[in-house]
Amino acid sequence: MGSRPAIPPLRHEAPVACPNWIYNNRTRVERLWARLKEWRAVATRYEKTAVSFLGVLCLAAVLDWLKH
Repeated sequence: MGSRPAIPPLRHEAPVACPNWIYNNRTRVERLWARLKEWRAVATRYEKTAVSFLGVLCLAAVLDWLKH
């Protein structure tokens, strides 16, 4: 879909254009997912439909935003 990697390559790999702001946003997203997975409903996906799962995900994100 035209996306590019945001992970810096290892020393023995070919260099990939990875600006610092992309890498910093990537770590923020990974940390957010780690905090959201503390919610049991998000980690195990109890909801059967995508709409209800999105609702729980949004609720967890808002509560996390208010907490931090």
